[in-house]
Amino acid sequence: MTIAGTERFDGEAPYTWVVEARDVASAMNKAMAYHALSQDQRLCDLEIDPLRTFEGLPPPDCGYYWNDLRAAAPD
Repeated sequence: MTIAGTERFDGEAPYTWVVEARDVASAMNKAMAYHALSQDQRLCDLEIDPLRTFEGLPPPDCGYYWNDLRAAAPD
C-alpha cells in the first residue's frame, strides 16, 4: 500500500507499507492508520497511490524503498 501524506507538498516521495491483511480494505486501513500515527498526520490528509498499490511484495527492481509491517501489526 503506497500512501502520500502532507510530505508530498514538499516533494517527498510517498511511503510504501507492506502489511498482512485478509483483503484490500483491511490493508488500506492498516497502512493508513500506521502512516498517520508514525508521521503525525491526519487521515484526511492522506492519499493512496493506486499505481504503486498491489497485492504481494514489491519486486526487487522496483526502484523505491518499502517498509515491512507484517510482523509489527498482526491481523
